[in-house]
Amino acid sequence: MARILVVDDEADIVLLIKKILQSAGHEVIGAGSGEEALERLRGLRPDLILLDIMMPGLDGWETLRQMRGQKGLEDIPVAMLTAKPLTAETAGRRDIEELVDYIEKPFTKETLIQKVNYSIIEDLDRIEREKSRLLSASGDRGMAAAYERAARRERLHRSMVATLKESLSRTEDPGERSKLREAISTGQKTLEGFKSYIEELESLTGKT
Repeated sequence: MARILVVDDEADIVLLIKKILQSAGHEVIGAGSGEEALERLRGLRPDLILLDIMMPGLDGWETLRQMRGQKGLEDIPVAMLTAKPLTAETAGRRDIEELVDYIEKPFTKETLIQKVNYSIIEDLDRIEREKSRLLSASGDRGMAAAYERAARRERLHRSMVATLKESLSRTEDPGERSKLREAISTGQKTLEGFKSYIEELESLTGKT
């Protein structure tokens, strides 16, 4: 189905994810560090990268930054798959816009397959089909590329708002609850902005 690169410094996690996703029909390649991931990407173009944040050497954010700075790696979909909870501070990072999703560990086999197959991959396939439709209808590559960027970010913020709401339901700390509510409000406004922009682009080519 898809070629997926899994990057995590814990070999047991890589093996577990490989086993789960291979059982769902995917081709899975493992990397034990950010450095190894960048080396593998010299001769590999995966359909999706699952990237851990907390790794020695290059952490997930630095690996992502270096990846985006290399020709041919600018638009490969990357989802953080990490034990580091999504906080208000993390949701506010500028570089988070480079992701297509933020997935928290722990996970079950069912939830990981559901997320990868029916959330990320299906959404990305839908975005690619609509991008092709926009390009065919308008002949405007800039418009099609703008749609793809906005649609990926819309799905990221949709996922993050849902995750932040789950975090809010689990914490009793007043200060943290206040930060999470603010992050949720900001995320919802950002989400609505992307939705409106996407609808505007689609309407220009006759989609209702």
